[in-house]
This record gives sequence, structure tokens and C-alpha cells, in this order.
Amino acid sequence: MGGALAVRLRQPAIVGYLLAGIVIGPFTPGFVGDVERISVLADVGVVLLLFALGIQFSIRELREVGRVAVPGGVLQVLAVMALGCGAGLALGLDLRAALVVGACLSISSTLVILKSLLDRGELDSVHGRAAIGWAIVQDIATIVFIVALPPLTGADVVGPFALAILKAAAFLAIAYLVGTRLLPWVFGAVARLGSELFLLAVFATALLTAFVSSAVFGLSLALGAFVAGIIVSESEVAHQAAGEVVPFRDLFAVLFFVSVGMLVDPVALLVSAPAVILLVILAVAAKGLVAAGLGRALGLPTRSSLLLGAALAQVGEFSFIIAEDALQLGIIDAATANVILGTAVVSILVSPLALDVAGRLAERWERRSAAGPTAAVLPRREPPRPGSAPTIRGEAALDRTQAEQRPGIVVLGAGRVGRVVIAAARARGFRCVVVDRDARRLDEIARTGASTLYGDAANPAILARAGLDRTRVLIVAIGDALTARLAIERALALNPNLMVASRARGRTEAAALRRLGARRVADPEAEAAFELARHALQRMGVSGPELTAIVMGLRRDVYGP
Repeated sequence: MGGALAVRLRQPAIVGYLLAGIVIGPFTPGFVGDVERISVLADVGVVLLLFALGIQFSIRELREVGRVAVPGGVLQVLAVMALGCGAGLALGLDLRAALVVGACLSISSTLVILKSLLDRGELDSVHGRAAIGWAIVQDIATIVFIVALPPLTGADVVGPFALAILKAAAFLAIAYLVGTRLLPWVFGAVARLGSELFLLAVFATALLTAFVSSAVFGLSLALGAFVAGIIVSESEVAHQAAGEVVPFRDLFAVLFFVSVGMLVDPVALLVSAPAVILLVILAVAAKGLVAAGLGRALGLPTRSSLLLGAALAQVGEFSFIIAEDALQLGIIDAATANVILGTAVVSILVSPLALDVAGRLAERWERRSAAGPTAAVLPRREPPRPGSAPTIRGEAALDRTQAEQRPGIVVLGAGRVGRVVIAAARARGFRCVVVDRDARRLDEIARTGASTLYGDAANPAILARAGLDRTRVLIVAIGDALTARLAIERALALNPNLMVASRARGRTEAAALRRLGARRVADPEAEAAFELARHALQRMGVSGPELTAIVMGLRRDVYGP
């Protein structure tokens, strides 16, 4: 019920689960849940949550955005941890408890980030891919924090921490050997039996590895579960294992969030309201600004940096695990844990507002920059010269003589949508210029014979370099709605006769792009739905004008008249 109400109010379901836990907790009147039994089930939820994270952990995805995500994520975690530690000391905590507070504030919610980007259709945007890579770095930092907690309980920190690292290294080495030599054979043999034994084998792997990590090596259940997930991810049955575990992960994770909510004392939280407000400011405003500044320093456009900062501006679900472990180890007391949990809930509640504000600021910044007297001729970053780097090797074809021989098509964005358009244009021999900020994508596109240009698709100088003044068609295949709007507006300022076609997500965005001058808009999900509906009706015997009329009606419903 709590999750349903939260989703109904356009909030993450996690908030509803936490509030449900508060309602049935021992600190509120009425029905009180069995804290011990729910906590036992919640431990299973933690194991499955980290196990699924390990399965879905992708070194390849991290490598794609590693130039921004790895240094940015590490520096952001350290900076916010220092700020949080300072705030904890200012609130009267000792150094160890303050370090736990800083660690909790530095971790964002992977679930909230994914949901926010999916809801806004920005998962494939520049800031979307950077945010996912950033979240992976934070997830790795979570594991480091979990390993570092037990040593904090003693008087000597360095010795126990070094011992914990050695234990973790030994555990990882044994897990790697078993996982690469034995598990693939076991999973393969069980999978061939074709029964529920595969699901049991996956669960047994997660629980047994977590148990060995805790009972034998003195490490946490969470670390063991995460390592088990990474081991399974390297096998051929990784996707099937993920598919089997995710439903149970979601079920038990609900109990974990409910158990966390049961630990929250609302009355004590009101008493600690000043501390919660201070930590929320650090978790939302300070963390957002730090992430945005690092993103900009690492080469992201200003608008993408602002949206990246807003996407990361909250305290995540793994902070609950850190806080609960620290509470059980006696590093923090119940009041401090209460403040951390309250901070996390409030930060998740204000996260959508932070994204909306960042979007408006980014758009205002870009429009102010474009309105400046030198904006069109003096951008912050000059486009690279032809042939100066492998990522722009196709730019040598951007000469006027060749452009005048055959009409050109400019494609902004070399993702899945853009690649299809490029393949179609090159199949007929049309000259094609592709603009993207991903060097690897451009390397792949250059093999088709298309000209490639590394740069920001909304940068006026990049658009001018792409030859829009002598181009007939502009295809905007960018997932970032703000970048698409700015690119269309600036492209039409360079060449009002351009025929612009753009991808769009939803009726509102499609209408906005039309107002800017796009003659054709396409929602990838809607177009897939139209094609599936057409196929279904054709198989049922509907054809000719009737089929055309039905599909046109569907288009009107999605795109408007």
C-alpha cells in the first residue's frame, strides 16, 4: 500500500516502503510489526540486492564513460565524504561516527537515478550515461565502506583495516578460482536439467558465498553477495540468473526498506530537524554542485553537467546498509542512524524537484550563452582541426567541393537510432556527416564512409562546422531533450531551409520540437508500437486503406493532429 501511494504521488516506491515501515514501527501508535522476523528477511533482501547488483555490474559500461565517471565519481565521493564528516563533527559526533555520516551522504540511489532518467527519456543522453557510470563507481565505493566498518570499532584503525583488506583479497582470490573453474560447469549442468533446480542453484550460490564471507573471513554479507554476483556475471548463464533473481530481489528488498523504516523514530527526527536539514542541504545541494563542477571540469557541456549533478543529488539505498551495519557494530548510536535515515528519505523526496530546477537552469544558461554577442563565433571549446585526432578522422571529408557534388544529411547522435539512419543514407550513397561526443561510436561510424565530427551537437560552432548551411536534411537522434531543442533552434538559425526530423519522447516533447521548427518527430517506443500493431492487424486479415486509417489514428493519438 505504501509503495502504491508513493508511485501515485509521483515519488519513488522506496519512499512508500520506508513510510510503511515507520507506520508499523515501534515508535508509532497502532499495529507494531515483528522487528526481529522482518530483520531476518531483510538480511536476505540485502544479500539479493547486492547479488543482483553484482550480476548487472558491467565493466564495459563503466569503460565507455570511464573518462568522466571514474575520476569524477571518486573525487565526488571523497569531497562529499569530507563535507559530511565535517558536518558530523560540527553536530558533536566523534570522528568515527562522522566518517560514517560522510560515507552515507556520498552515495546516491542507483534505483532513483535509473527511474528518473527512464521517466524523462534521458537514459541514452550524455548526462544519463555519465550518471550510470558515476553510480557504478559509487556502488564500488559502498563495498569499500562496508569492508572498512569493522576496523573502525577498535582503538587501532590502521592495523585492523589492513587485516580486513587482506581478508577481502584472500576471499576474492578463492571466490575467483571457484567461480571461474567450478561454477560455470555447475550452472551448465543444472541448466540442462530444465527445472527449478537452476533457480535453487543461483540462490544457493548467493547465500553460501555471503555466509562464507561473513562466518569464515569476518567480512560482511553484502560484500560476499556482491562478489557472488560478479562471479555469476562472468558465466554464460548470467542473463538467465539475473532474470531468476530480480523478482525475488524486489520482493525481499521491500522488506529491507520496511525494516529500515521501522528503525526511524519520527518524534526524535523532529527533535533533530536542524541536523536533518543541514545534511539534506549537503546531500542535495552540495553533492549536486560538486558533481556538476567535476562533470564540467572533465569536459561535459554545462547543461549536461547541471543535469548530472541533479541526478546524483540524493542519498541512496546502500547508505541504509552502511548505517545499519555501523549501528550493529556500535560505531553510531540510534539517534545518529535516525538522522541518516531521515536525511535519505527527505533527499529522495526532493530529488525530482532538483532535476526540474536543474533542467530550467541548464536551458536558461544555454539561451543566455547563445544570446551573447560572441556566442556563435567564440564557443568555450573550439572544434578540433581536421585530421588532428583519430576520433575526427572522417572530418577530412568535410570540404565544400565534395559537399556540392551530392546533397548531404547531418545526423546528430550516433546511438542506436542514429546508426539506423546512417546505414540507410550510406546504402544509397548519400554523403552523411555525424556529430557525437562518444569517440568510440564515431570510430565505428567512420568505417561506413560517413564523415564524423567530435563535439557537442548543440554547440553553434560544431553545427556550423558540420556544414548545415549547405545541407538539406538534419536528423536529431539525441536522447537528451534539452540538447535536441537547442540543436534544432541553433541549426535553423544557421539554415532556415533545413528539413529537420527529430526523435522525441511523448506528446509534450514532440509538440515542443514542432514549435521550434522540426517538421517530423518520431517517438522510438511509439514507432515500435505502430509497427507491432500493423503486423498484428495484417496477420488478422486487415489490410489496405482500413489498415492505413487505423495506424494514422494511432499516430494522431500519440503525436496529436
